[in-house]
Amino acid sequence: MFRQEEVFIGGWQEKTIEAMRRRRFEQRVAQLAPLGAVRLEALPPAALSRKLEQSWQDVERKPMRAQQLSLVWKTVLSTIELQADCLSREEHELVERALILGGSAPIEDTLELDAARALSLRLWASVGLVSGKPVIELELPVLQPVARAFARPEHERLRQQLSELEGVLDGTLYRVGAMDDRQPQQLILRELFGACTHDELLIQLARRYLWASYDCVDYSGGVMLVHPALADPSCLIAAGRRKNGLLLPAAMSSPAPLDILPEEIPLQEGLERTIADALRDGCRAGDVARNLRFLCKQGAPLSALEEVLQESLIVYVSPAMRGALSNMYYMLPKWVESAECGALQ
Repeated sequence: MFRQEEVFIGGWQEKTIEAMRRRRFEQRVAQLAPLGAVRLEALPPAALSRKLEQSWQDVERKPMRAQQLSLVWKTVLSTIELQADCLSREEHELVERALILGGSAPIEDTLELDAARALSLRLWASVGLVSGKPVIELELPVLQPVARAFARPEHERLRQQLSELEGVLDGTLYRVGAMDDRQPQQLILRELFGACTHDELLIQLARRYLWASYDCVDYSGGVMLVHPALADPSCLIAAGRRKNGLLLPAAMSSPAPLDILPEEIPLQEGLERTIADALRDGCRAGDVARNLRFLCKQGAPLSALEEVLQESLIVYVSPAMRGALSNMYYMLPKWVESAECGALQ
């Protein structure tokens, strides 16, 4: 989903993926109204108009409220199978859970809250607070139709294709940090629907799938997909990540884990070994080293990496730890090159 602008007052400590997601979850929950107040039928005229403008469905405007609500559900149900096929992974899992639980489900984290927000724009789901906790509720008109859409044999086939494409997109995004959303759109249209189609509905579905699946930011040339660990994508946007050939075909995609490159594995494992027995309660070596790797990839200076590491330790940073951290800093492929590292290369 689209990011809200952030000011990182606390420096690099505030730019870890966990810190960013925790902060966004708290901010977005604070913006939610009680669940009953956001149901479509409960919205006052001005709020309903705003909802229609924001929706991912093109709904014709009607003068009478009853006509307008009827047309909303008619529009949703006319494409419910395609919408169900093109949900993001998190959206799909959230809808499945809501169906199992009778139509509503609690929202546990930032990824689910982003998925719920997308579902409110795509399927007119209600997202609000119940006893201070965020909850998503699928409205009655879509419950049975979306369940039937999920049960179709072709739905499973399309979901498997999307999962394979997502692996390609995730791997590409990890390599480059941020990329324009138009080339991934064409990949989805070609692989899922058989051609670079000019069908506006299919184009919208591909676009909405990407916007629901990835962090997005607007820029002057369009929309940029951003790796979730990249706190400030402005420098990559300024560099113009619209080059052709960023995406590998599915058959050529790497079997390596999506969140680390093969050459990065020994660098992270080396850091993990040096810090494993010196961490504060609740800290895990893999998580700490992963956070430092992500900070390093987005241009954090070595001194900042050491400060972030120190906060996780019960001892002072040792020479062995500093050496492993330096190896990571100087040898890790980066999205953003820090000035001091670039000067030595």
